[in-house]
Amino acid sequence: MSEELKVYEEKMEKSIDALLNEYASIRAGRANPHVLDKIKEDYYGTPTPIQQVGNISVPPASPYPTPRRS
Repeated sequence: MSEELKVYEEKMEKSIDALLNEYASIRAGRANPHVLDKIKEDYYGTPTPIQQVGNISVPPASPYPTPRRS
């Protein structure tokens, strides 16, 4: 029975590592374009990371609100 527990223990450790890796990609606060790093776009039939398809940028933070244009 100990062998069976070791197998499941290893699987659980891998699952926890994967979850921690996902948690590390969560960012709070200022907008960050790296949130989109894992997104892939179908580009000529090939899944391509979105940062290779186009440019994504975030304007610098400003202490004053920007007026909206109509």
